[in-house]
Amino acid sequence: MDSTAWIIITLIVLFVLGQFAFLYRSKGMQGRIAPDMSDLLSEAQKAQPRLIFYFHSPRCGMCRQVAPILKPLMEEHFNIIEVDVSKRPDVARRFKVMGTPTLMRVQEGRIEKVLMGAKDEKTIRDFVEAQ
Repeated sequence: MDSTAWIIITLIVLFVLGQFAFLYRSKGMQGRIAPDMSDLLSEAQKAQPRLIFYFHSPRCGMCRQVAPILKPLMEEHFNIIEVDVSKRPDVARRFKVMGTPTLMRVQEGRIEKVLMGAKDEKTIRDFVEAQ
């Protein structure tokens, strides 16, 4: 094989390893104490035992796929907090969000579950409505 083929193979391997790193990191956040989020919440939301954080970006193609699914859910469930990472990068850093879209379920101050990337409606609805 020539050097161009090795470069292409190396880039593909690095890309795949990067994807696994994102997934590994999101799984590692589960069970950890959530960062301070008082500046993001209304008084009614602070009283909720479970909160869903939706991290997105207006330039993200996958976010545009997820938005039509989440908008009606946000009207039904006022415990979903929408965070535009282009306007609030500090919040994304605080939560260690590596990419968008990311849904993060916080139960009684702990990160219970993280869902990254575009998902189908059933998966998103199950994530939001899980007991």
